[in-house]
Amino acid sequence: MRKIIVIISLLFAGIIAVTWLYFKNLNEVTDSSEKIFMMIPQDASLIFEYKNEDSFYNLFKDFDLFKELLGTEHDDHLKALKQVFVEDFSPNTSSKESSVFFSIHAAKKNETSLLMVAALTKENKNESDLIEHLKSKYKITSSKSDQTAIYQIEFSNKSKFQFFFYKEVLVGSFDADLLQKSIQLTANKVIERDLRIDFKSPRLKKSLANLYINFNKVPDFLNNFSGRKNPQETFYLKNIKATATLNLNYQNNAFMFSGITIPAVEAQNYFNLFLTQQPGKSTLIDIIPYDVSNYTFYYLSDYQKFNTDLRNLHIYQKEWDKLEKQLKYITAKHAINLDKELIPVLGKEFGSFQLASGDRLGIVKASNTNRLGFLLSTISSPVSENIRHFDDSYLMQTYFGDALKEFKRPYYAIIENHLIVTNNTTALSRFLNNYSKQNFLNRTDKNLNFQQYLSNQGNIFYFIHNGNSKAVIRSFLSNQAYKRYRGKNFNWTDIYGFAIQFSADKNKYFTNLYMNKMPKEENLLPSIDSLINNTN
Repeated sequence: MRKIIVIISLLFAGIIAVTWLYFKNLNEVTDSSEKIFMMIPQDASLIFEYKNEDSFYNLFKDFDLFKELLGTEHDDHLKALKQVFVEDFSPNTSSKESSVFFSIHAAKKNETSLLMVAALTKENKNESDLIEHLKSKYKITSSKSDQTAIYQIEFSNKSKFQFFFYKEVLVGSFDADLLQKSIQLTANKVIERDLRIDFKSPRLKKSLANLYINFNKVPDFLNNFSGRKNPQETFYLKNIKATATLNLNYQNNAFMFSGITIPAVEAQNYFNLFLTQQPGKSTLIDIIPYDVSNYTFYYLSDYQKFNTDLRNLHIYQKEWDKLEKQLKYITAKHAINLDKELIPVLGKEFGSFQLASGDRLGIVKASNTNRLGFLLSTISSPVSENIRHFDDSYLMQTYFGDALKEFKRPYYAIIENHLIVTNNTTALSRFLNNYSKQNFLNRTDKNLNFQQYLSNQGNIFYFIHNGNSKAVIRSFLSNQAYKRYRGKNFNWTDIYGFAIQFSADKNKYFTNLYMNKMPKEENLLPSIDSLINNTN
């Protein structure tokens, strides 16, 4: 009995020791990650973290999607940094144990800059020894900025990489102005952060690579490349005040990430309206035409609750007085109570999509098509056999909010159990023609390949078809940005599409992000692709 007690005691002590070591290591990783993020300027929109291990480099040695997205210039910079700070940084191989972070920033107009941040390992904390070791291989000069020593390496192509050390963290960039922003952060004791990241998450520690998206900064980042002041293409992103923390799921020809998006729940915005809705299956893609450029779809489990929350948001945004006045006017004019008659026949799905031509359309799924058709016929006028025009404004905004706000007084058609709205009859006629011919995106071979990696359950579904977005991209980009985009530095023509999906779970969203290259012909499911096969 005494031996059993001793054995049990030893086992119990072992469990405590293992648990202590696990959380000790986890806390060390947490402290290191938090320290690194404190060195990244606030205007970072994307932050990519990867484990500085041979397994990562071996896995991605033939992966060229980084180069196609970032451009050959940034790709060459990354390869040079790998040579200097990974392969030649220290004779001690244990330096390949920490994570390396790269943040992406909007620099000058139409340009991006990268910031590299990495924590020094226990074996390589002596900065002087590290600099001396690098000087044995490279020409390094130094200067000072606010008592901070800045080191510089000049490469054969005249590119200059500057870096400094701060509290056992290395920070560097090819952009001197961006590096100065990071140096200025060392003087600030308290920094307000938009990022909402659970640094203690075991998934962050175990994942080979992680992607952090600061949605607060994404619109400004994208608009930096636009020739327009407030482009429609980034309008919806302004409603998202959140941080996504996504873990890599490796695929040899795609970026595939999954994780959690944590919104600012205290914020009153459109994105947060869906947090209280249960995820469901999206079916709207079933009738989207083959020439779609992009779409944003929404799924509701409870429209009545959504309508209540939406009206509170309208009040907060100081829009409700205008909308309520219009509802009362319609009631008096047409002798119809829209809240009582319309809400019961609305379905659980709605959204908008844009065609390759640039035309935008809205879509709403109905639960009772016949009743919906009759109700709308009493508040609209015929234009042609299948197309009608609303007599009054703001109905789409009143019942669906920002998603359909742009359709102030639209034309519409009803197909099966879907209401289709748009601001011009040409786009609607083209849609009806494609519908009659069954020219749908989900019947194309490359989209079938793309969709198999996505979940059909969620609340918010966003998709961009690269090949069908040529005109939209040209319209969005400034002349200088478009010239660079079309130049030899980038190769986006081999990218098929991009999708991000959000599934509500109380105060957060489960999130999936997927971007792939054109699938090889032998991997395609048998079907006919959209538009011209060699451009999609």
